[in-house]
Amino acid sequence: MAHSKEAAKEQNREVRAVMARHSLDFGQVTVTVTHGVVYLYGRVRMLRGYEAQYGEIRASFLKALRAKSGIREVVEQWQVIE
Repeated sequence: MAHSKEAAKEQNREVRAVMARHSLDFGQVTVTVTHGVVYLYGRVRMLRGYEAQYGEIRASFLKALRAKSGIREVVEQWQVIE
């Protein structure tokens, strides 16, 4: 059990690192990782100047997450605010 908790913590850190590389404000997003499934809850905001690129940035972000080892699925349950 301790091993899976450590794996989830490491995956959570990896998700946060991917978030930091994309032009979205994830300040109000909660990340939970369970058995390789990433759950993203809350509100995401576009950074000024990137509003028109939301679809591209979102797709790039999700692709980068899914490329991480051990991540099987990403469930995004966030609201985009302006």
